[in-house]
Amino acid sequence: MLGTTSENLEAHRERVASDQYFEPHLHDTDQLAWIPGGARVVIGRSRWHLHADHLVWIPALTEHEMRMVGPGDMFSIYLDQSLRLPQDRWDRPLVLPVDTVGVAIMQDLCAHATEDRRLQASVALLLEILSATDESYDALTVPSDSRARTVADAILHEPHIDRDLGAWARDLGISTKTLHRAFLADTGLSFSEWRTRARVYAAERLLVDGLPVTDAAEMVGYRTATGFIKAFRQVFGSTPAAYIRAKRRARSAGAPRISGNSRPRNVPAP
Repeated sequence: MLGTTSENLEAHRERVASDQYFEPHLHDTDQLAWIPGGARVVIGRSRWHLHADHLVWIPALTEHEMRMVGPGDMFSIYLDQSLRLPQDRWDRPLVLPVDTVGVAIMQDLCAHATEDRRLQASVALLLEILSATDESYDALTVPSDSRARTVADAILHEPHIDRDLGAWARDLGISTKTLHRAFLADTGLSFSEWRTRARVYAAERLLVDGLPVTDAAEMVGYRTATGFIKAFRQVFGSTPAAYIRAKRRARSAGAPRISGNSRPRNVPAP
């Protein structure tokens, strides 16, 4: 669904399905994308598992592929390179934390055509927000080592799997120490830390969809709600209940309603 267009910008809102895959591709413009349902993004050697609190920045002519985690909308702003911010970091792919005002601007641009004066103000504010936003390092990195990636992909697909590192290593025919080193080298996290984040991120999506804490905890592999709440707090800095309340307040305060009057068009791959 096409929203605002101009000489140096196009805004698209696209409905995506769970597990929908976009093959490796590139654009001749910079892309800023917000995928509330989560996505696994591969860019060169970087493999990120993004959730709703992430934006991804993909510079022009950078090959990338995506696989959606949950169903929902994907919001993309395609910007001419002439609008790229001057800091060197914008020349490489980035994961950024969601800013409430920033995503509200993205939603508005994707919802309908915007007159020129408002467009210029919206883009200027969006770029100002991006310029002041620190890079996010809490995106879950998927290992590049093929053996560790096999384990990671299995956990992402079924986070409730209850197997320790030794069991995975035996299946792969390698030592536990080798598999541990692969996770640590590629992700900066031990296997246990990585699995905790994978489970908590999967649960976050379930909680946002309205599932009770006890049910979400069980579905991602926790035997008790107490253990899950402790893990959730370690990752997100708050209890699940407080996190969801804050998220709902932010959305109701900052996000404009998306209208249905955007004209359809064949949109580019994300």
